[in-house]
Amino acid sequence: MIQKSKRFSDRKRKLHRLLSILRILDSREKCNSDSLAEKFNTSPRNIFRDINDLNESGFSITFDKRINSYIFTDSDFTLRDLDLNNDELTALLIGKQIAHRMGKPFEKAYQSLLKKAHKDTGIKTGEGLKKIEDKQQFFIDIDSMEGFDGIEKQYNAITESLNKKEEIGIVYDAMHSQKKSRRIIAPYGLIFEYGLWYVIGYCHLRKEVRIFALDRIKEFRMTGKQYSIPDDFNMDDYFKTGWHMIQYGKPVEVVLKFTKHYARWIKRKKWHPTQTIEEHKDGSITFTVTVQGSMELKWWIYHWIPHVEILSPPELRKEVIGEMREMIKKYKVSDS
Repeated sequence: MIQKSKRFSDRKRKLHRLLSILRILDSREKCNSDSLAEKFNTSPRNIFRDINDLNESGFSITFDKRINSYIFTDSDFTLRDLDLNNDELTALLIGKQIAHRMGKPFEKAYQSLLKKAHKDTGIKTGEGLKKIEDKQQFFIDIDSMEGFDGIEKQYNAITESLNKKEEIGIVYDAMHSQKKSRRIIAPYGLIFEYGLWYVIGYCHLRKEVRIFALDRIKEFRMTGKQYSIPDDFNMDDYFKTGWHMIQYGKPVEVVLKFTKHYARWIKRKKWHPTQTIEEHKDGSITFTVTVQGSMELKWWIYHWIPHVEILSPPELRKEVIGEMREMIKKYKVSDS
């Protein structure tokens, strides 16, 4: 889910940038890769890619050296000739529903994007948008962010830190230890998971990449110290080693056995990049996965009890047995 949320956020920024570039060109405002990169807080290389993407999508754009600006090859071309097809319209509206669950800034951004789609496209697109908006056709089931106002200042501070590439000092109240600590972090990106916002970045106190929940950041300040994100850091790659988000310790291979009644539910989707499934004659399956830290995987295992058995590692099996015994005590279940 983290990967999907990140890809969605990247695509949303890309879509906004492409539409904005088209509007700038349509207004006949002078622009080049440097001015556009500065305007959208990105690199000239990304702007070159954007122009190439627009050209490949059917917009004929060229660079006029005389005026040092990108222009439409056809001087009579206007965005009023632009129309979106049904799939593109649907993608916009699905994005709006996802944005609504992620918090106020994203919902506002998508409302603005839809208004611009109404304004800057042809009559056909406007009619199509109205038709699709009048009747909801999709339900996107992701946890909603509740009470974004409570983390809005933290979110804005982290966003500023990311944009300026300036380290930020925080006072962090850890959920597990219930202790506050002062940290200096270099944010690498934002994460939306389980209806909550997190920041991932380098922590100078722990001298490693760590993840911090925004609602647990109690104080923050910009340090004025610049940083850079390592070229070899990629969030998709980083999260591949864990089950979802929590990662700690050495990689561990976990082997589970699912009964035939629930094996079909496990086989129907890809749960983890490292998973393998062995099918047995009785209809049961053996599910093997390698993760860095088994806490989140253990939570997932509980979802399937009593139709799953932990075969290995023995430490995880013992841990779950102990927790199950404690649960039985709480429910006062006795042997009959």
